[in-house]
Amino acid sequence: MNNRHIFILTAIFFVTQTLTAQFKVDERSGKTPDWTSGLEKNYIIGIGNGHSLDVARDKAIVNVKSQIVTSVADFISSSTDFYTGEITADKFSQLYQSYTNQIQTQSGKRDYLQGISASRVEDYYWEKLYNKKTKEVKYEYFVKYPFNQFDLDELVRDFNEKDQLLTDEMNNALMMLEEYTSIEGLIECQSLLSKLSEVFIDERKTKCMTGIERCKALLASVYITDAGSELGVTRYSLKIGQKAVRYAKRPVVSSNCARIGDKKLGDYICEIDYHYDECYDDPENNIKVYYSFCNQRPEKLFYFDVAEDKAEISISGNIHFTEGTIDGDKVSNATCIILLRSKFESPVTVTNVTLEWKEYGIIADVTLDDIFEGIGQHELRFEIPVDLPVQKISTAINPQNTVNGYLTYKSVNTGKSASIRIYKHDYVTGW
Repeated sequence: MNNRHIFILTAIFFVTQTLTAQFKVDERSGKTPDWTSGLEKNYIIGIGNGHSLDVARDKAIVNVKSQIVTSVADFISSSTDFYTGEITADKFSQLYQSYTNQIQTQSGKRDYLQGISASRVEDYYWEKLYNKKTKEVKYEYFVKYPFNQFDLDELVRDFNEKDQLLTDEMNNALMMLEEYTSIEGLIECQSLLSKLSEVFIDERKTKCMTGIERCKALLASVYITDAGSELGVTRYSLKIGQKAVRYAKRPVVSSNCARIGDKKLGDYICEIDYHYDECYDDPENNIKVYYSFCNQRPEKLFYFDVAEDKAEISISGNIHFTEGTIDGDKVSNATCIILLRSKFESPVTVTNVTLEWKEYGIIADVTLDDIFEGIGQHELRFEIPVDLPVQKISTAINPQNTVNGYLTYKSVNTGKSASIRIYKHDYVTGW
């Protein structure tokens, strides 16, 4: 043992003598051994006091632990610059205990704090002390505990192995900050670094604290973004910057009018099905999604338009016939212009127009593929594939003329078709 150990034991002895000056020995376990007041090579002498024999014995074992901790701490402090000036016996005791708690299993490894027990004591001695003045009784317990250089070397080795394991844990956690793919990973990383920051007492503590702050910043920056939603299905991603991340925990999903259906969650793109048949046509219709973790609450409102897939058009005003090539009484390749009014934003495709002047035996059947999108008026323009007789068709000659037929269209979004009947509709010709 070194001079520090001698000083500690001497101090303990004199403090003990001072505290027991008013007490007299009332009973003892036997003849007082020489080792109770001195040093014994390859042994540690533990001393404990208490108001019962059991308490005094337990404190003696605690005293043995304290001295062993001091021995290991002194060795590490003097043998490596890594801990010089940073480690004390008390701090080391907390440090090693934290290491022991942090690493739950080490197969075949010796844990000196848990291994120290009364069963290894080679000899003991106790005295029952009595204070006549105060009528107080207490016990003083001495134990002779084996501890040699081999034990010290093994404990130092054990400590260093634990130390390296936790350093590796720290490095792996810090690497997670570069390779994270999920919110759980960041939460786990923050938790691990928090535990390690309480264990470390050197520059690794600073690394852990820096990592913790970055975890917090990343978690605080999580946001929800649209990932291709459509009427009836909300698709979204959780992102940090431009990086999509997963989160297994279910979000809170609600709507001001829709009924929430099936959900596909926990992936880079999440889906929520909903039924909107009971929703009115209101610009405030929405699906609300929010998550809660680590005092963060990213949320987003996904607005939807119940008329998004609705398609309805009507003919506005007179139909116009113009241009074309006049040859005698015939007009070929005449242009027909029909003004259409769309009730909804969703796109529609006009697929066919049939125009009839049955009294003249004229039918023009035109196949089309013209798309119109947005609320309001649109112009449908196409050529008439049959020759038209000017004398019979011209409104300049026959202003009372009307035209019959059909206009067929379909929704681009749903493919659903509909027809507009053209019945005695006024028209105007340019010839």
